[in-house]
Amino acid sequence: MYLEGHHEDGGWLLSTFTLTNRVSWEMMLQAVYAAFEYFADITIFVDDHSIKLESRADVLSIPEAGNIGIGGESVVVKEPMLIIFYNQVHFINLRIRCGNDDLRDLDYEGFNKIVCPIVDAIELAMYQEPVPAPVKERTSEDTDDAEEEKASEETGGSAASTADESEQTVGTGDGEQVEDSGDSEPEDETAESAQEDKAAEASTAEPPIPPPPAAEPQDSATASDAPAPGSEPPIPLPPAEASAPPIPAPTPTKRSEFRCN
Repeated sequence: MYLEGHHEDGGWLLSTFTLTNRVSWEMMLQAVYAAFEYFADITIFVDDHSIKLESRADVLSIPEAGNIGIGGESVVVKEPMLIIFYNQVHFINLRIRCGNDDLRDLDYEGFNKIVCPIVDAIELAMYQEPVPAPVKERTSEDTDDAEEEKASEETGGSAASTADESEQTVGTGDGEQVEDSGDSEPEDETAESAQEDKAAEASTAEPPIPPPPAAEPQDSATASDAPAPGSEPPIPLPPAEASAPPIPAPTPTKRSEFRCN
Protein backbone atom coordinates (compact mmCIF):
# COMPACT_ATOMS: atom_id res chain seq x y z
CA MET A 1 0.00 0.00 0.00
CA TYR A 2 0.98 3.61 -0.48
CA LEU A 3 0.89 6.08 2.41
CA GLU A 4 -0.97 9.21 1.30
CA GLY A 5 -0.11 11.07 4.50
CA HIS A 6 -0.77 11.32 8.23
CA HIS A 7 -1.56 13.98 10.82
CA GLU A 8 -2.57 14.30 14.48
CA ASP A 9 -6.13 14.98 15.48
CA GLY A 10 -7.50 14.81 19.02
CA GLY A 11 -4.67 12.66 20.37
CA TRP A 12 -4.81 10.26 17.40
CA LEU A 13 -2.58 9.90 14.34
CA LEU A 14 -4.85 9.67 11.27
CA SER A 15 -3.46 8.21 8.06
CA THR A 16 -4.72 7.03 4.67
CA PHE A 17 -3.27 4.22 2.54
CA THR A 18 -4.13 3.52 -1.11
CA LEU A 19 -4.60 -0.09 -2.25
CA THR A 20 -2.67 -1.38 -5.23
CA ASN A 21 -5.87 -2.71 -6.81
CA ARG A 22 -9.55 -2.52 -6.10
CA VAL A 23 -10.80 -5.47 -4.10
CA SER A 24 -14.11 -7.19 -3.39
CA TRP A 25 -15.92 -7.52 -0.06
CA GLU A 26 -14.75 -11.11 0.34
CA MET A 27 -11.13 -9.98 -0.09
CA MET A 28 -11.66 -7.35 2.60
CA LEU A 29 -12.95 -10.05 4.95
CA GLN A 30 -9.80 -12.07 4.27
CA ALA A 31 -7.72 -8.97 5.12
CA VAL A 32 -9.58 -8.50 8.41
CA TYR A 33 -9.12 -12.21 9.18
CA ALA A 34 -5.35 -11.86 8.64
CA ALA A 35 -5.19 -8.66 10.73
CA PHE A 36 -6.02 -10.69 13.87
CA GLU A 37 -2.31 -11.47 14.10
CA TYR A 38 -1.48 -7.79 14.77
CA PHE A 39 -4.07 -7.04 17.46
CA ALA A 40 -4.98 -7.97 21.02
CA ASP A 41 -8.40 -7.40 22.65
CA ILE A 42 -9.98 -7.28 19.21
CA THR A 43 -13.26 -5.59 18.32
CA ILE A 44 -14.90 -5.87 14.90
CA PHE A 45 -16.93 -2.95 13.47
CA VAL A 46 -19.45 -3.13 10.62
CA ASP A 47 -20.84 0.19 9.39
CA ASP A 48 -19.28 1.86 12.46
CA HIS A 49 -21.06 -0.51 14.91
CA SER A 50 -19.32 -3.19 16.94
CA ILE A 51 -20.49 -6.78 16.51
CA LYS A 52 -19.90 -9.95 18.50
CA LEU A 53 -18.39 -13.04 16.90
CA GLU A 54 -18.13 -16.55 18.27
CA SER A 55 -14.76 -17.23 16.62
CA ARG A 56 -12.22 -15.73 14.29
CA ALA A 57 -13.55 -17.78 11.37
CA ASP A 58 -16.93 -16.04 11.68
CA VAL A 59 -15.34 -12.94 10.13
CA LEU A 60 -15.33 -14.66 6.73
CA SER A 61 -19.14 -14.96 6.77
CA ILE A 62 -20.07 -11.35 7.63
CA PRO A 63 -22.72 -10.06 5.18
CA GLU A 64 -21.66 -7.31 2.78
CA ALA A 65 -21.91 -3.78 4.15
CA GLY A 66 -20.57 -0.28 3.58
CA ASN A 67 -17.38 -0.69 5.63
CA ILE A 68 -15.69 -3.07 8.05
CA GLY A 69 -13.06 -2.28 10.64
CA ILE A 70 -10.85 -4.05 13.18
CA GLY A 71 -9.56 -2.39 16.32
CA GLY A 72 -7.65 -3.27 19.47
CA GLU A 73 -4.25 -3.08 21.09
CA SER A 74 -1.50 -3.13 18.47
CA VAL A 75 1.13 -5.78 19.22
CA VAL A 76 3.67 -3.74 17.21
CA VAL A 77 3.12 -0.17 18.36
CA LYS A 78 1.74 -1.14 21.81
CA GLU A 79 -1.02 1.46 21.42
CA PRO A 80 -4.71 1.26 20.44
CA MET A 81 -5.07 1.06 16.65
CA LEU A 82 -8.02 0.94 14.22
CA ILE A 83 -8.08 -0.04 10.51
CA ILE A 84 -11.20 0.63 8.41
CA PHE A 85 -11.84 -0.91 4.97
CA TYR A 86 -14.44 0.72 2.69
CA ASN A 87 -16.51 -1.27 0.23
CA GLN A 88 -16.12 -0.25 -3.43
CA VAL A 89 -13.30 2.14 -2.46
CA HIS A 90 -9.57 1.58 -3.10
CA PHE A 91 -8.20 3.13 0.12
CA ILE A 92 -8.25 2.43 3.88
CA ASN A 93 -7.97 4.64 6.95
CA LEU A 94 -5.64 3.77 9.84
CA ARG A 95 -5.67 5.45 13.24
CA ILE A 96 -3.16 5.15 16.11
CA ARG A 97 -3.50 6.84 19.47
CA CYS A 98 -0.58 9.11 20.39
CA GLY A 99 0.39 7.63 23.70
CA ASN A 100 3.86 9.20 23.74
CA ASP A 101 5.88 11.97 22.10
CA ASP A 102 7.83 9.48 19.98
CA LEU A 103 4.71 8.70 17.93
CA ARG A 104 3.54 12.30 17.85
CA ASP A 105 6.85 13.55 16.47
CA LEU A 106 7.17 10.94 13.70
CA ASP A 107 7.64 12.32 10.20
CA TYR A 108 6.37 10.75 7.00
CA GLU A 109 9.33 8.37 6.62
CA GLY A 110 9.36 7.29 10.26
CA PHE A 111 5.62 6.65 10.36
CA ASN A 112 5.75 4.74 7.06
CA LYS A 113 8.53 2.46 8.33
CA ILE A 114 6.47 1.48 11.37
CA VAL A 115 3.02 1.03 9.81
CA CYS A 116 3.69 0.12 6.16
CA PRO A 117 4.88 -3.48 6.90
CA ILE A 118 1.58 -4.15 8.69
CA VAL A 119 -0.70 -2.86 5.93
CA ASP A 120 1.40 -4.54 3.20
CA ALA A 121 1.02 -7.93 4.91
CA ILE A 122 -2.72 -7.35 5.25
CA GLU A 123 -3.03 -6.42 1.54
CA LEU A 124 -1.19 -9.60 0.48
CA ALA A 125 -3.63 -11.66 2.57
CA MET A 126 -6.44 -10.41 0.33
CA TYR A 127 -5.09 -12.57 -2.49
CA GLN A 128 -4.46 -15.70 -0.44
CA GLU A 129 -6.59 -18.36 1.13
CA PRO A 130 -7.28 -17.70 4.82
CA VAL A 131 -4.69 -19.39 6.99
CA PRO A 132 -6.15 -21.29 9.97
CA ALA A 133 -5.41 -19.81 13.37
CA PRO A 134 -2.15 -21.23 14.74
CA VAL A 135 -2.40 -23.73 17.56
CA LYS A 136 -0.74 -22.54 20.72
CA GLU A 137 2.35 -24.57 21.41
CA ARG A 138 2.67 -26.14 24.81
CA THR A 139 5.47 -24.61 26.82
CA SER A 140 7.69 -26.55 29.18
CA GLU A 141 5.72 -25.24 32.18
CA ASP A 142 2.43 -26.40 30.66
CA THR A 143 4.01 -29.81 29.94
CA ASP A 144 5.30 -30.13 33.53
CA ASP A 145 1.88 -29.16 34.94
CA ALA A 146 0.16 -31.71 32.68
CA GLU A 147 2.60 -34.45 33.74
CA GLU A 148 2.13 -33.63 37.43
CA GLU A 149 -1.63 -33.66 37.03
CA LYS A 150 -1.46 -36.99 35.20
CA ALA A 151 0.84 -38.45 37.88
CA SER A 152 -1.54 -37.28 40.63
CA GLU A 153 -4.48 -38.86 38.81
CA GLU A 154 -2.58 -42.15 38.41
CA THR A 155 -1.59 -42.07 42.10
CA GLY A 156 -5.20 -41.49 43.13
CA GLY A 157 -6.38 -44.30 40.86
CA SER A 158 -3.82 -46.77 42.24
CA ALA A 159 -4.76 -45.82 45.81
CA ALA A 160 -8.44 -46.37 45.03
CA SER A 161 -7.73 -49.75 43.43
CA THR A 162 -5.61 -50.77 46.44
CA ALA A 163 -8.45 -49.81 48.76
CA ASP A 164 -10.90 -51.84 46.66
CA GLU A 165 -8.59 -54.88 46.75
CA SER A 166 -8.16 -54.57 50.52
CA GLU A 167 -11.95 -54.48 50.93
CA GLN A 168 -12.31 -57.58 48.73
CA THR A 169 -9.97 -59.75 50.90
CA VAL A 170 -11.34 -61.89 53.75
CA GLY A 171 -9.66 -64.20 56.26
CA THR A 172 -9.99 -68.01 56.18
CA GLY A 173 -9.28 -68.43 59.93
CA ASP A 174 -5.77 -69.90 59.65
CA GLY A 175 -3.89 -66.71 58.79
CA GLU A 176 -4.41 -66.95 55.02
CA GLN A 177 -6.45 -64.44 53.01
CA VAL A 178 -8.37 -64.98 49.84
CA GLU A 179 -10.08 -62.52 47.51
CA ASP A 180 -13.78 -62.02 47.99
CA SER A 181 -15.36 -62.09 44.55
CA GLY A 182 -18.73 -60.94 45.91
CA ASP A 183 -20.55 -64.30 45.32
CA SER A 184 -21.51 -66.65 48.17
CA GLU A 185 -20.85 -69.90 46.26
CA PRO A 186 -17.09 -69.37 45.68
CA GLU A 187 -16.75 -68.37 49.35
CA ASP A 188 -18.43 -71.61 50.50
CA GLU A 189 -16.25 -73.67 48.19
CA THR A 190 -13.16 -71.97 49.58
CA ALA A 191 -14.22 -72.71 53.17
CA GLU A 192 -14.94 -76.38 52.33
CA SER A 193 -11.58 -76.79 50.59
CA ALA A 194 -9.84 -75.24 53.61
CA GLN A 195 -11.58 -77.73 55.96
CA GLU A 196 -10.63 -80.65 53.70
CA ASP A 197 -7.00 -79.49 53.71
CA LYS A 198 -7.04 -79.35 57.51
CA ALA A 199 -8.52 -82.88 57.73
CA ALA A 200 -5.88 -84.24 55.32
CA GLU A 201 -3.10 -82.62 57.32
CA ALA A 202 -4.51 -84.07 60.55
CA SER A 203 -4.66 -87.61 59.05
CA THR A 204 -1.11 -87.52 57.72
CA ALA A 205 0.39 -85.97 60.87
CA GLU A 206 2.54 -88.29 63.10
CA PRO A 207 1.18 -89.19 66.56
CA PRO A 208 2.75 -87.27 69.41
CA ILE A 209 5.56 -88.97 71.45
CA PRO A 210 4.32 -89.86 74.98
CA PRO A 211 6.33 -88.40 77.88
CA PRO A 212 8.61 -90.76 79.97
CA PRO A 213 7.09 -92.36 83.12
CA ALA A 214 7.66 -90.55 86.36
CA ALA A 215 10.19 -92.13 88.85
CA GLU A 216 8.74 -93.78 91.98
CA PRO A 217 9.51 -91.93 95.21
CA GLN A 218 12.02 -93.60 97.65
CA ASP A 219 11.69 -93.52 101.39
CA SER A 220 15.40 -93.38 102.20
CA ALA A 221 16.17 -90.52 99.84
CA THR A 222 14.39 -87.31 99.00
CA ALA A 223 13.65 -86.09 95.50
CA SER A 224 16.67 -83.81 95.61
CA ASP A 225 18.99 -86.70 96.72
CA ALA A 226 17.80 -89.07 93.99
CA PRO A 227 20.33 -89.31 91.16
CA ALA A 228 19.27 -88.16 87.74
CA PRO A 229 18.67 -90.86 85.13
CA GLY A 230 21.87 -91.87 83.38
CA SER A 231 24.23 -90.22 85.95
CA GLU A 232 26.76 -92.00 88.25
CA PRO A 233 25.73 -92.65 91.88
CA PRO A 234 27.31 -90.34 94.48
CA ILE A 235 30.38 -91.49 96.45
CA PRO A 236 29.42 -92.32 100.08
CA LEU A 237 31.09 -90.39 102.88
CA PRO A 238 33.79 -92.23 105.01
CA PRO A 239 32.74 -93.43 108.46
CA ALA A 240 33.42 -91.12 111.34
CA GLU A 241 36.55 -92.01 113.53
CA ALA A 242 36.16 -92.91 117.21
CA SER A 243 37.00 -90.10 119.54
CA ALA A 244 40.09 -90.48 121.83
CA PRO A 245 39.53 -90.83 125.61
CA PRO A 246 39.93 -87.62 127.57
CA ILE A 247 43.35 -86.95 129.17
CA PRO A 248 43.10 -87.04 132.98
CA ALA A 249 44.05 -83.91 134.88
CA PRO A 250 47.36 -84.15 136.93
CA THR A 251 47.02 -84.69 140.63
CA PRO A 252 48.35 -81.93 142.89
CA THR A 253 51.56 -82.80 144.86
CA LYS A 254 51.96 -81.94 148.52
CA ARG A 255 54.86 -79.61 149.28
CA SER A 256 57.48 -80.79 151.74
CA GLU A 257 57.63 -78.96 154.94
CA PHE A 258 61.34 -79.63 155.41
CA ARG A 259 63.12 -76.45 156.23
CA CYS A 260 66.83 -75.76 156.70
CA ASN A 261 68.04 -73.64 159.52
